Amino acid sequence: MTVPNPPTVLLATPMYSAIGYEEEEVWSILDILYFAGTYDSFCRKCGRESTFQMLQRDRPAGYVRNLNKERLERMQGVKATLPKLDDGVYHLQASCTRVNHHKQDFVLFAETEVIPKEKGFEFKRSIQKIGQHPSYGDLHILQVKKYTHVLTPEQLGELTRAIVLASHDVGVGAYVYLRRIFEALVEEARRLAEKDAGWDQEQYQRSRMAEKIAQLKAHLPTFLVEHAAMYSLLSKGVHELSEAECLKHFETLRLG
Repeated sequence: MTVPNPPTVLLATPMYSAIGYEEEEVWSILDILYFAGTYDSFCRKCGRESTFQMLQRDRPAGYVRNLNKERLERMQGVKATLPKLDDGVYHLQASCTRVNHHKQDFVLFAETEVIPKEKGFEFKRSIQKIGQHPSYGDLHILQVKKYTHVLTPEQLGELTRAIVLASHDVGVGAYVYLRRIFEALVEEARRLAEKDAGWDQEQYQRSRMAEKIAQLKAHLPTFLVEHAAMYSLLSKGVHELSEAECLKHFETLRLG
């Protein structure tokens, strides 16, 4: 399992979506919980994109990686010592580099569950975002404005509703609205294509969505044509995937 980078966890991971990790990945988790870098995000108070600088907190001594010590341990045939991550709440705050007092706050929760097995125990390690301000929905809804030149007011409303639902862990409902937008864009392209010479409406109606997109490629964005499988994933989310599985892929599909 690959642990997402800190900005992805802070900005693109929905609330209460658990990120599992193995013991040897603890350094990557600490890099998230004690993130000291920068990231780009929409600043709600500036009303525009900005770069945010994390307000660094000092790591406890046991949470500071010593690569030289690890290298020596490996040379000696000793398993590298890994820190034991304390369960609990971790608060991260970042400051807008345009206006210093414009802040973004994130609250993460780290937990290690001990699960009894027939022989011994299993440790289930995870972190999850349990709070943030501005909210997940606020950060992304404000970015919807940049789509006003390609989406109708109704479609913008549906995109907004999808983001709000995802921010409240309603992944299946969010997929419904994304799929409606997808279908509306395809229908707009069909209305343009039916004016083309040689257009076969009957064949189009018999076609599956992937085939319809191929027939409409002259009237659709290249990205949508190349990623026609997005529709299948949206449909699978509506009919088969769990809420958690839908939320896992929501941000990728929203951007698509």
